[in-house]
Amino acid sequence: MDVVEAIVGDHVRFESLLRVLRARDTDAEAVRARRLRARTELADLLVGHAQAEESQVYPKVRELAGGGDHVAHGADEHVDGHRRLLALLDVEDVLAPAFDRAVGKLANSLAHHLDEEERTLLNDARLQLDPATRAALGVAWTAERDRLIAAGCGAREKVAALIPDARPPHQRDPLHHDALG
Repeated sequence: MDVVEAIVGDHVRFESLLRVLRARDTDAEAVRARRLRARTELADLLVGHAQAEESQVYPKVRELAGGGDHVAHGADEHVDGHRRLLALLDVEDVLAPAFDRAVGKLANSLAHHLDEEERTLLNDARLQLDPATRAALGVAWTAERDRLIAAGCGAREKVAALIPDARPPHQRDPLHHDALG
């Protein structure tokens, strides 16, 4: 599968899951169950997607398409997305106004990132990488994303470990803490 189409397919799924997280109806227990399932799926998919991009796609785009600035910016936006996701995971009551606010903040951050990534990195890949390279990257990216999801990459403690300033002080990288914190 073409890596660009695979990544965009996840982008569409993110938006669908966000709609589930925003939706309300009169059956509070049904809403709670849907939101809990959607939050778990979104957390796994977001983290697996981002980590697979950073390990499988971004290095190749940097090497072959010269998108270094876009790659670095995309990785920075992943950290912001992980922070927003962690805030969402930390809201225990998925029916509370705090949950709705956390969903809104994550949705805004994610919409910004998806727009930029699709207009820059993914268009760079479409224009600069031949179909065979995009297909090979698609296989590698999908396998890595799926491996990460199977390992529960969206669990709260795993998401926190991806955020430099959310880790305990003894686990922080002092060279990056100030720059990203």
